Amino acid sequence: MANSKAMLILSVFAMALTGCKVTATDSYHHPDSDDFISGLFFDARDTGRHFPTSSWSLTSATEACRNESLYFETDSSRVRVYGSPAYSETSFRAAASELERRIDGVLSRFQLRWPDFVEDRSAAAPYPRQVIGCLSPNVPSSEFVSASMTAVAFNPYYGQWPYETSQIVSHELAHFVQENLSRYDSSYTLLPYWFAEGQAVVVAGEPIAPAYQHFDYDPLRDVTTDDAARTPYRFEHYGLAYRYLEKANGALAMTVLLEMAQLLDWDGGFYGEISTGESRAFVEAFNSASLVDHRNNYLSFQRFRSDYHDLLNSSY
Repeated sequence: MANSKAMLILSVFAMALTGCKVTATDSYHHPDSDDFISGLFFDARDTGRHFPTSSWSLTSATEACRNESLYFETDSSRVRVYGSPAYSETSFRAAASELERRIDGVLSRFQLRWPDFVEDRSAAAPYPRQVIGCLSPNVPSSEFVSASMTAVAFNPYYGQWPYETSQIVSHELAHFVQENLSRYDSSYTLLPYWFAEGQAVVVAGEPIAPAYQHFDYDPLRDVTTDDAARTPYRFEHYGLAYRYLEKANGALAMTVLLEMAQLLDWDGGFYGEISTGESRAFVEAFNSASLVDHRNNYLSFQRFRSDYHDLLNSSY
């Protein structure tokens, strides 16, 4: 089964998070409630559809809904938002509306449609046919939204939602999609921090550093959040590094890269990290995906990491 899936992924290719960026301001925007997606409230004690409890796929923010039975589900049944009955009906409906409205646009940046995502999503993920939301008191207003593999957590107080709501939700949904495509049941992300954030920046349409400024930062050294300097413009450089790969290879190739990492995590035997800290599954997927540089020459992960500035310097 694993070998056949690997061959399928490779043939398709041939044919073709914690530490997240936040940009919330102190300005708030409240769309009219008539613009919300329609749906109904349910109680998991009646339906049996309880919030997921698997700690390996949750974060401190998304774990907040573990014991909550109340949820709002959109009419499409694609989105379900759990939370305390102490929060307003508006907060439930607003969070569900944002997820329902943004998911298709985010998936399109991964060259996927909803049925494709459901099919390709990790089989280990709870409720693979739904996007699960959580109104979480563990998400401060300064961050607003935080995603894990299982759910997307929102600050539960709708009056504190910022003007940049759509962009921030798209960024976090990108992380949700990444994690569901790139790992099976690993207890931690397999993606380097710069790659995960860079892809989310591009998907959300956030600012990207000009190529001629590439010497201002070394994004590929930021393998984890602990490696990152505390300078806000680093996210623009994560976007620059990721965009270089996508521009040379296409968005579909990046999605295939994620799926190959999931396959290797699932049944490939590539566990642990290499000497520079990246997961073996990601590095092996990168090297097996036949990626190229801007001159159409084969690009290994090791060459991209060591020659990053030379590559960017000759790309404009």
